[in-house]
Formats: sequence, C-alpha cells, structure tokens
Amino acid sequence: MALFLLILVIILALVGALTFVVKVALGVALGLFLGMILLGALVGWRIRRALFGPRRGRDRRRRGRGRGSSRVEVLQRPED
Repeated sequence: MALFLLILVIILALVGALTFVVKVALGVALGLFLGMILLGALVGWRIRRALFGPRRGRDRRRRGRGRGSSRVEVLQRPED
C-alpha cells in the first residue's frame, strides 16, 4: 500500500498535478484548523456567559455611574 502511494505521488509530480493535490490538502488543513479555533472560541464564550451572565449586566455594575432611573418604594404592612 505504501509503495502504491509513493508511485502515485511520483506520477502526479511528473504530470504536474501534485501542486493541485497539495493546494487542496492545504486548504482542507487550513479549514479544519480555523474551524477548530472558531469552535473553541464559541465554547469558551458560552462557558463564560454561563458562569458570569450577560456582559451588559457586568458592565453596569463595574462602571458605577451613580444611581439608575428606577425607584423602589418600601411599603409598611398594615398592622391589624
């Protein structure tokens, strides 16, 4: 089997089609590499979001711009 592949590579090199095969193999390898990086970034983003919540809520707490626009009124229970 290895001898067959070696002969096939030599024949392709003589014909000039080896560059096409190398380009296709390089494209597939690059696509797989970029796909794995994208998948890892997506999984990391989802894990961070699950652990820390949405980014918007964290930014609001960190900025500390003072009071918000919401008001809370505490009502006393009527005593019977």
